[in-house]
Amino acid sequence: MGNWIKFRFNISENVTLRSGSDNLEDNELVTGLYNTEDNALEVIVKENDDEGSPGDEKRKEYVSNNELDRVEKAFQIEYQGTTLDIFYSRLKQFHNEWLRHEKPYAPYLTIIQSSGSGKSRLVGELRTKRIFVPYICKRSMTSTGYPASTPCVQQIFEAIRDNKFGTLLSLAIKQIKAKNWSEEEFWSIQTKAEHKNECRDFWNSIFKLLKQVNLSSDCSDNKFVTNLFPDREISVVCCIDEAHTLLVERADNETYFVKWRRQIRKIWWSRFFNILLSTNGNIGNFLPPVAKDTKSARSHNFEVFPAYLDVNTMDALVSLAENANKNYNPDRTAYLGIPLWGSLAQAGVSLIDLIHLASQKIRNFSKNKRDYLANLACTACTLDLEVSPRIAEVDSLIASHMATAIGVSLDRTSILCTYPSDPILASGALKGIIINGWNNSLDTLLELFSRGVVEAGERGELINRILFLKAYVDAVNERFSEESLTYLRKVPLELFLDSLLCNQIKGLDKFLQDMQIRDAEIGFNHWTSLLATNKDYVKSGENMFLSEKLVVEAYHRHSAIKMPLGFYDIDHIIPFKHSTGYGIISIQNKKTTFNDTTDITSLADPQTAFGKKMSGYKVLGIYIDLGLNDATVEMKSEDTIELRSNTSQRGKDHIIYIRGVRSFKCCDDEIVKRLSKILFTRPWPLHTQWSMFDEKTDLKREDVIKSFLSLVFEQEESLIDKWQLT
Repeated sequence: MGNWIKFRFNISENVTLRSGSDNLEDNELVTGLYNTEDNALEVIVKENDDEGSPGDEKRKEYVSNNELDRVEKAFQIEYQGTTLDIFYSRLKQFHNEWLRHEKPYAPYLTIIQSSGSGKSRLVGELRTKRIFVPYICKRSMTSTGYPASTPCVQQIFEAIRDNKFGTLLSLAIKQIKAKNWSEEEFWSIQTKAEHKNECRDFWNSIFKLLKQVNLSSDCSDNKFVTNLFPDREISVVCCIDEAHTLLVERADNETYFVKWRRQIRKIWWSRFFNILLSTNGNIGNFLPPVAKDTKSARSHNFEVFPAYLDVNTMDALVSLAENANKNYNPDRTAYLGIPLWGSLAQAGVSLIDLIHLASQKIRNFSKNKRDYLANLACTACTLDLEVSPRIAEVDSLIASHMATAIGVSLDRTSILCTYPSDPILASGALKGIIINGWNNSLDTLLELFSRGVVEAGERGELINRILFLKAYVDAVNERFSEESLTYLRKVPLELFLDSLLCNQIKGLDKFLQDMQIRDAEIGFNHWTSLLATNKDYVKSGENMFLSEKLVVEAYHRHSAIKMPLGFYDIDHIIPFKHSTGYGIISIQNKKTTFNDTTDITSLADPQTAFGKKMSGYKVLGIYIDLGLNDATVEMKSEDTIELRSNTSQRGKDHIIYIRGVRSFKCCDDEIVKRLSKILFTRPWPLHTQWSMFDEKTDLKREDVIKSFLSLVFEQEESLIDKWQLT
């Protein structure tokens, strides 16, 4: 409806339709009469977030004309990895558990994961397990998602509305058998553009039959599917993609999802199951906690299966990368992270266009510089922020901003998300930060700290990550032309250090020469955290110390490393490559007094990072004291003694000692102000955000809040006065 209004009245701005207090979705059909004061449709025309540039418009046109063809080609890339077998095993487990009827489970599995992770492709691959997959998908007219929206999908939804979904399915399954299609043929008919008319004819034939019958008795026949397709563990799986659209439409004061769930519980077919797919991180939409479920659900005794998050296709396409050798190649990064990038690269999409797509998707196509969720996504992806699993923002990050869902609590009230090491997505996120301004991103960060949304950990370490990442950006901007800025290129180590610091360091050139790393190259566009903080985690296979292989992989993933919380002496590691091997920058942040002996030797010693003695490994130590007002940089050295064949050899360890945030070249006054606030910002009880009546009205609760916090704020009458303690 919104798109029709834009076309009919030649409106270029964004159009929103509002009915009462609710917004109507773009793909929602307007079937009622809205001609009274109480239920009139309100049409809101809103300016676009930005004017856009001719280049942006040209790129949008390019994407719209070419993306569908290329995505379809990408969808046909040979499936990689073991994900399918893991998923098939889980599907059989849930099906068999439901079939035993020991607990009244609803027969469906919900896959929730971020866009581009390969959910639809994973379900489609079930055809290779001899499973027919009726695929139902409702996308908006403007969506470039793949597979495309199912022809006649609204009529399928109407069958759900009219409590005829079971009958619809039984007719569809019979038709598949009558057509004698193979599993591969049926999937192709539903997903390939060349078969769109055949797919439409298939569904139209089902609707024609549906009009001729009432409710089918097939739903209660346990052997219905088995008799049609014997000799299989599971024969048919009905998949509804973009399942959150079931939550949009309502009938009889119930969403179509509630109606659908009630109807599938009346289908008793063995060797049949249902799957929902969604990026909607709000797990409660499909798997609600009992306390928050609908009245209808609470009145029925049934249980739901845990969400399936394990679309673990990260790095699944690495074997498809060309020019596999020891040298770093930016083009190879397309095959790391989620499979979307590698499959599009195989279909001919350039690295520049992949990064542009990534920058759009992580911001959910928002151009609003103050879109705090988009800014949060970009900073979380690049700076390795930890987002609290119990907040509403997690849902949105997964649903709309490319975060990966890691786990869901048993009571389904918390969902853990993260941004895994994905150089293409990180490059897109970094471009989003740069285009919208570092100041805007830092302002968002401060707001989120004040609200307790982000778990910052040690604030000084976070500032270090910001400073070193911005120094890399500045070095790239200086070395490469604007047209080729991907933030996936390596830069000389000397240029990086020059971009990092305001003043030249006396003796640095000789130091780098003596270390034989003047030819070294460095580069990263995101930080990755090593999580291990105790022996139990290490036993689980998590990396507590660095390894030489881990440094090499981080370098080729274009990542720097955040060391585990509580790790002694080192907070961060940045890998670099020189003519004869790899090395690391080891970074320590301290607010206490600098100790010449222990701090220099520990930072410069490979054993500190690797947990074992390593002779000759290149380590450049950097010690940072942000707590000082001074702004100085110098080389610090300490004599060392190495014993070789009982002969004492004396040498020196060197580190770079940085005092004060203004020592960093990348910091102008505005950034310095914000970084200083990051050190101390916490949720502030007197902030008006905790005491608002509506968006504009402050309830003025400051005095009341102060009265709750006796030792924190001075009281009108103190305890000393009341008890006469003096």
